[in-house]
Amino acid sequence: MPINVSELMTDLDFVQSYTLLRSTGAFVSGRWVENEIQKISRVGIISIMSSRELSFMPEGDRVSAAIVIHDKEKIFLTRAEDEVEGAGISDKILWRGEQYKVFKVDTYADYGYYKAIAEKLSGN
Repeated sequence: MPINVSELMTDLDFVQSYTLLRSTGAFVSGRWVENEIQKISRVGIISIMSSRELSFMPEGDRVSAAIVIHDKEKIFLTRAEDEVEGAGISDKILWRGEQYKVFKVDTYADYGYYKAIAEKLSGN
């Protein structure tokens, strides 16, 4: 049985506060219509993606600045509408005054957390 490490995701010795920006919407007459962006206060373990980690990414996907987020709550990529969550574009992370767009999510639900990688958006 896997060890549930989700306790670390709320331990004040490890976590940092951040804001998750979630956008949902629907296709109306073939056009994407976005609902109001939800600002969700979260805590999680956040670290800067190292240059070594960046080097493991395929050439076309490499970014100049990225963060890694570990959180107990689900983090979303762009998704089609389903019965549970609804359609939406990738979550954005607001951390230390900078905005990042999530481009990869790994589900470690058996261990009690999700891992996301987010790229720094330029010009913010």
